[in-house]
Amino acid sequence: MSDTVGEAELGEEIEPSYVVRRSRWLLAGYFAAQGEITATWASRLPAVKETVGISPGRLSIALLAASLGLIVMLSVSGRIAERPRGTPRLLVAAILTLGAALVLLGQVRSFGTLVAVAVIFGCGQGLLLVPLNAAGVECQRRLGKPVMGSFHAAYSIGAVAASGVAAATAGFSHTIVFTVVGGTVIIAALVTIPATLSLAEADAPTSGPDPTTRRPGRVLLLGAMVAAGLIAEGTALDWSSVHVRGLGVSATTAAAAYFAYGSGMAAGRLMADAFTQCLGPRRLLRAGATVAAVGLGAGLAATNTPVAASAALIGWGVLGVGLSPIVPLLYTAAAASSGPRAVATVSTIGNVGLLAGPAAVGGIATATSLPLALTVPVVLTAALVLVSQAV
Repeated sequence: MSDTVGEAELGEEIEPSYVVRRSRWLLAGYFAAQGEITATWASRLPAVKETVGISPGRLSIALLAASLGLIVMLSVSGRIAERPRGTPRLLVAAILTLGAALVLLGQVRSFGTLVAVAVIFGCGQGLLLVPLNAAGVECQRRLGKPVMGSFHAAYSIGAVAASGVAAATAGFSHTIVFTVVGGTVIIAALVTIPATLSLAEADAPTSGPDPTTRRPGRVLLLGAMVAAGLIAEGTALDWSSVHVRGLGVSATTAAAAYFAYGSGMAAGRLMADAFTQCLGPRRLLRAGATVAAVGLGAGLAATNTPVAASAALIGWGVLGVGLSPIVPLLYTAAAASSGPRAVATVSTIGNVGLLAGPAAVGGIATATSLPLALTVPVVLTAALVLVSQAV
């Protein structure tokens, strides 16, 4: 991960062809669709739980089944993406699987069916993640400028838009919402199949790197760094509102904690490409990790002061800004040097961290206190500043 972003890293094509420019917007649409599907499912989970008539514990089992499906399919998609034309075919198959799974999730009425469809949903996520990021890195190389930040920003924008739609349609059955969103994604995917398959000629890596150039130690290190970033992201998702609520504010104010984090994340990713070009990937990674660690650390340090709640809200927002470029930069480093299979490896390690990290924070909070437990993401993001020198 060099300090400058130039032709050697991102390609030499100064005037990208129409096909490459079209591919950029097509891939952005895929990222946005993934965000829309994921957020639609997550935002209406309470309705699914009530319709199926299950306890929170059983719902957790269904969510775990989806996570296991995702992790299992990551390695499969990594191998397929390295085959000729494997990436575009995976993109089509994965997005159709996700759209169909969302429609089916709106129809389930029993726990067993919910678990089975949740596995399909997770498999679709696992199939999509690797080719999407690998194609994004190749598109970036052919364009000759950073665009991975905008791709991940598209995911965030899609998720925010879907959350708004879910809130606006709260009075409608989740079955209708899931069917409309899933059906729309399926139709869009079918319409764009010819353009997606053309990625084989433009932005799809048709083969992996020479086995003699693979660097497993570096890939594992990148995976650990992705895990550190995703542990911080998962902690914000699960614990930010709980943390602010514990400072004696209303439930409405507490709910603003994750909104502040998510807004910071989306805004940071919209600016990430410009900062990558100005600072270079390594400096941006260091800067982002520093901002994340200092932001949340300062918010936690103000716990016993009169401005504790305000400082916490600002801290979570700054954490989102700081974390925003980290995962796109690390995926870029993995795909650029070691191919789609490396993206699968770092994604697997990262998602294990995403699953285990917030639970570990909860265990530490039970034994000590939540503010003390929340120093875990502070320490991990600070460590990224030091470890970035190695990659």
